Amino acid sequence: MSHFASSSLLKASSSNEKSPAILYSPLNENRKEIRFITILSKSRHSSVVHCKLETVSLASFNANHIPTKQCYRYTWGDYAALSYVWGDPNKRRQIVLNGQNTYVTENLEAALRALSEGSNFESGYKLWVDALCINQNDYRERANEIGKMRNIYGDAWAVIGWLGNKANGSDKAIHLIKTLSKFSGADRGQELEAILHKDPEYLGNGSWLALHEFMDRPYWYRLWIIQEVVLGAPAVVFYCGKRLIEWPSFCAGIGVLHNHLWLIKDTLLERESGDYRWSTTSLHLIHQDLRVMGHCEEQGGGRLGFGRLLDLAYSAECCDVRDKVYGLVGMMDSVIAQELAPDYGIEPCEVFSAAARAFIRIYGNLEPIREGNPWSKTFTPSWAADWDWDGRVRHARTETPTWGQFWNKGSGDLGVSRDDTHHASGKMSSEVSFSEDGQLLTCRGFIFDHIVGLGASGDGLQSWFEQSVIQPKKWRTVRSVYGDAADTSKALYCTLIQDRVDNNGHRASDRHAAIFSLPSTFEIAAPQFKRLGWKFLSDQESHYYRWDEWRQANKWFWLCDRYLDDLFTDDIPDNASEQNYIDVYCSFHRTCKRRRLMLTRKGYIGWAPDNIFGNCKDQTWEGDLIAVVFGCSTPIIIRPHGEHFQVVGEAYVQGIMDGEAMVSLESGDCQVQNFTFC
Repeated sequence: MSHFASSSLLKASSSNEKSPAILYSPLNENRKEIRFITILSKSRHSSVVHCKLETVSLASFNANHIPTKQCYRYTWGDYAALSYVWGDPNKRRQIVLNGQNTYVTENLEAALRALSEGSNFESGYKLWVDALCINQNDYRERANEIGKMRNIYGDAWAVIGWLGNKANGSDKAIHLIKTLSKFSGADRGQELEAILHKDPEYLGNGSWLALHEFMDRPYWYRLWIIQEVVLGAPAVVFYCGKRLIEWPSFCAGIGVLHNHLWLIKDTLLERESGDYRWSTTSLHLIHQDLRVMGHCEEQGGGRLGFGRLLDLAYSAECCDVRDKVYGLVGMMDSVIAQELAPDYGIEPCEVFSAAARAFIRIYGNLEPIREGNPWSKTFTPSWAADWDWDGRVRHARTETPTWGQFWNKGSGDLGVSRDDTHHASGKMSSEVSFSEDGQLLTCRGFIFDHIVGLGASGDGLQSWFEQSVIQPKKWRTVRSVYGDAADTSKALYCTLIQDRVDNNGHRASDRHAAIFSLPSTFEIAAPQFKRLGWKFLSDQESHYYRWDEWRQANKWFWLCDRYLDDLFTDDIPDNASEQNYIDVYCSFHRTCKRRRLMLTRKGYIGWAPDNIFGNCKDQTWEGDLIAVVFGCSTPIIIRPHGEHFQVVGEAYVQGIMDGEAMVSLESGDCQVQNFTFC
């Protein structure tokens, strides 16, 4: 149902343009009625697909059934659910539904035609298709069905993922994924990598370009497919033309690519296309999200946390921004889902603020305000995350696995709890109230410090504005709060990796001072990596730009008593450990996303929010305040706004992330106050 957006709910896409009342009578909720289609056998001999639509009851269980498709679960049979992309609503084709000419999108017609070639859906085994089984002219029914998606897809005997017709080598791509799945396991994966280094055509010429095109199909970018696939796993079967691949095999194949061939894949693609740049969004989605969530769903595990949901919404597309929330309700805690019943009559900003309020109330903390900022284009309050904000970046959270060879560690963590990595407000509980209209949030905390200097801001995902560096006005008078030069250097290397080297919460130690001799460019680094026999880092040519460009953009940033660049060397010691350099390289790769370095009036070093797609005004400002808000695990950057405050976003401040700032309350240096955020 990957296009169940409000365009399908509010705009037309009427599956029957003549007399929908004949096809659709009201469903009886008390009897758990639902509609399904069967695909009639005459479709195989006709230029038009013929289907039958009927209403049945999900309460009509077959008391004597056993769990096989030959003995159905219901007295009327059983069903599968179709997961697909609607496609261009202006390109439509005719089918026959209950004897009436009906028009559906090209992609749906292609899916029904492909499924009609078998005999699976022509008798007791039925198919649920949103465009046909929901009365698209009944606003109330359509909105009501969104709340049932969890049951419809979760209870289906199978979920059919329709990826489209055969094209661009899709058969080769499916064959490659199946082949890769046979190399699951560390030893076999390493064996395959070694073979491909020697013989790039070992798995077929053109296969990697075909896989790239296959994983770039529109299906993978539709938000609605996330819950459809997760709820259907492991009974998902993907169809592309006449080829199919089952979910376990699909996940295993992508897992081998992700875990063992991630770096060599660039070389393999470049050989076949001349371009090494993979579209990796769908690969991450499958391996790091759908696979993990599907397994947890199968095991009856927990629901997604606020940040993880935002990441999913960011990387997916839908026609109505409100579906960024509504399309993921099935992945939320059921108590929260009940508070977010779909309502397309309210503005997106109201949907987004309602989501933040629900998470704050149900979980009893203020973690969601870490995701807020004043840069919303939908007029969402600054304390409530705008789910459609384009400045969000995946794989940037301290609590997520570090990049590279450590991706598998902790990959089963759904991020339900966000407050176990840092503890800036100690054990203080949140005290929260909302205004009557729900747009203002009042809480308690204290102002700890303010920003006097800022490093370079991001210019998109891959570069930085060197000209955006803001030096402290009295830059040579700011003294480090950490002590002497050695203590300040330690604070800096801890800051550069956010004092966490993996998602298990392991803190930085002296060995992570290695970052000070991580060469500034790959041209300087590569010969040294090769001399030392460091394979992982030697393969980083296409990824090293983050460190390279960040160093260049921030080299003249003044940190208390010296320029940033003065703290680094390009020479790796002969006795250096590759593991230490991998730790700092991968951790920095995560940390530098959507953050810019900052210096505070008291001499603290840290990270402030970075609006990487914003203009020069829509940024963190010099003078913005650093607040510790009770019930939030990180400090928050805030700024006065009339009689209220705005949330600018979460901060990292080296030295106060584990409750150290609470001492300032005992000493009287800071005072507790109420903050009302707008």
